[in-house]
Amino acid sequence: MRTLVQRTALGATGFGITSLAALSGALADTVVAGNGPAPEPENVTVTGRRPQLDKLPEKILDTPQSINVVPLKVIQEQGTASLQDALRNVPGITLNSGEGGAHGDTVNLRGFSASDDFFLDGLRDTGFYTRDSFDYDAVEVYKGPASTLFGRGSTGGVINQVSKLPTLYPIESGIFTVGTNEEYRGTTDVNYLLGDDSALRIDLMGMKSHIADRDDARVRRWGAAPSVAFGLDTPTTFTLAYFHEYEDNVPDFGVPFLFGEPAPVKRDAYYGLPADDRQKTNVNIVTGTVKHDFANGLTLSDKARWGNYYFDTRQTSPVYGDANCYAGSAPWAGAPVCTGAAGEVPVATFNPLFPVAGMPLGQIFVLRDRPSVSGTVKTLMNDADASMKFTTGVLAHTLIAGVELDHEEADLTRYTNQDTAILPTPLLDPDPDEAFPGHQTGIRQRPGTSADTTGLYAVDTIDWGTHWSLVAALRWDRFDADFSEPVTHAHFHHTDYFASPRTALVYKPDENSSIYLSWGTSFNPSAENLSLSARNADLAPEKDHTFELGGKTQLLDGMLSVTAALFDTVMENARIADPLNPGLQTLSGELRENGFEADVAGNLTDRWEIVAGYTYLDGRSLGVFGTGLKGPVPNTAHNQADLWTTYDFDGGFKTGLGVNYLGRRAAFKTADGEVAHVPSYVTFDAMASYPVTDNVSLQLNGYNLFDRKYFSNAYFSSVVENHVVPGAGRTFTLSAIVNL
Repeated sequence: MRTLVQRTALGATGFGITSLAALSGALADTVVAGNGPAPEPENVTVTGRRPQLDKLPEKILDTPQSINVVPLKVIQEQGTASLQDALRNVPGITLNSGEGGAHGDTVNLRGFSASDDFFLDGLRDTGFYTRDSFDYDAVEVYKGPASTLFGRGSTGGVINQVSKLPTLYPIESGIFTVGTNEEYRGTTDVNYLLGDDSALRIDLMGMKSHIADRDDARVRRWGAAPSVAFGLDTPTTFTLAYFHEYEDNVPDFGVPFLFGEPAPVKRDAYYGLPADDRQKTNVNIVTGTVKHDFANGLTLSDKARWGNYYFDTRQTSPVYGDANCYAGSAPWAGAPVCTGAAGEVPVATFNPLFPVAGMPLGQIFVLRDRPSVSGTVKTLMNDADASMKFTTGVLAHTLIAGVELDHEEADLTRYTNQDTAILPTPLLDPDPDEAFPGHQTGIRQRPGTSADTTGLYAVDTIDWGTHWSLVAALRWDRFDADFSEPVTHAHFHHTDYFASPRTALVYKPDENSSIYLSWGTSFNPSAENLSLSARNADLAPEKDHTFELGGKTQLLDGMLSVTAALFDTVMENARIADPLNPGLQTLSGELRENGFEADVAGNLTDRWEIVAGYTYLDGRSLGVFGTGLKGPVPNTAHNQADLWTTYDFDGGFKTGLGVNYLGRRAAFKTADGEVAHVPSYVTFDAMASYPVTDNVSLQLNGYNLFDRKYFSNAYFSSVVENHVVPGAGRTFTLSAIVNL
């Protein structure tokens, strides 16, 4: 056992994980024999399980909301190393690529930004970092507005990470991976029984890798997640969990758009400066939970969290110059030559010509945009609730009421952009080793934002008879934000008060199926992402609502779950630029998503498992791309589908196949109607595993088997500033899975 943990330390390649491994090894010396190995990860039929959130007391089958669950079994079969990889199993999600210091996980969910809608075990996970999957028991995606459950945000839904926590059976396991992308990754999972009702669990991770065909980008991170629990399987339980993740990556901000589509450059074209570019984070989260079940059906629960998210990001991305003519002779036939007319911007050393129709690709140069920011996000949260079951006449109630208190603050340092100090580089042959003027040291801003949330909520699930139930919920929030910037002497303060109702009617034809109609709301204050400015400090929150009609059923004696839903989400007061004062924003935009989704998960036979989903989104916007301009919802595909299926042969040999399809999606629309698109793609993955011994299995995973050139994350601020990130080329990994 000591050897298993120490091997993870070696795989971490000296990231500092050695001390943690030694601690885990010392504990391992005292592990006593349990009742055999830990049970296999649960199967992929998820409607029978309950959501991890206390506020949703019913099984997923009976919860009137679209909920996707990526269980541990699928995460392990796919060799998943990050949250973004796990979310490939959830249709309706597309990936964004940030700028100006934004980094980490940024996604759209059902067409709406979910950058602040990440949760960890039911509490908001505010920081911006690349979330690793080493401590996941599951990933839950709750779709549709749900400010009643989560407070601010959640227009398209939220993503909840479910951690591995102590259990009353011993676990001694590890996964060690090597890959053709120069990947070396090790994880261990140890659960040590302290007594009849207490346990200690430690999860460790170390990883370094490159990205196939994007060799200048690099991933390096390590993490540790120890937790201890007392009173397991008793009326009173206490759990204390610590999560740490450190990363030191070389980021990839992809290639620019050109004439409405990704520039036709080689997949390995890299416009960053890897000698200096970095995305460093240091995440520390401590969560304590106490829960007591009374004999009369009353349950009290309190969860508190302290979080500290440090980051330092230095990044380079391609942008175009805004020159529109050449002062000298034309370098190619038809090139625009300056005539001396007003408004002409001649080409300069640090300002190349903006690409125009007919321009040879070899004549196009791009600038190096170098925004940098560092800082710390700190959080202090507490969520206390009471749950009670009682009856009033023929009605059976499950009432959950509680109070949420959050304090969040972000202290940042923004550095002077070096975009005018680095020579342009050819579009077709960018030089990642180009000289640059050193680290950004000039400080541009030191913004500090603090936000305090007080939320009061109540959710009543009312059952009458065996077929009907009604969910009625209401939450009231006070969201108080304060912003100060000492360099520019800016100061803004804003307080929002908001009530979020939610209701749903559920009909159960039988115990294995349900049909529901739900209505929910959410709100998005200006300081939702811990930032305020003169543009939006005086604005009320954006608000939206969703109607959803859905059904869920279990087939094949409960082995297979099938769900489907129709939904309509409308935000009628989206923040857009004020047409009368472009320096301000106004709540006069509109976003709307009509859609349909269907999911299948479970077993077709005892040996054949499947997880599959499809989402159709019909998005429309008004004012998002310009005053009065109608258009699509950015970075949202009409069609998206995924499939993961495995078959378990005799002798333990297992194979798996994965297919991911994402349709064409719009990135931007100009005032003259031109639309920039990210092309559609289909990728194929596969897996094969075989038990070498009773304790060791080998697993081979292949990703993007046909080496398809596709684009994943996208960002489009303007026709000058934009980029799209190519997906990894064909990659294979080989893992040794050890269970002692």
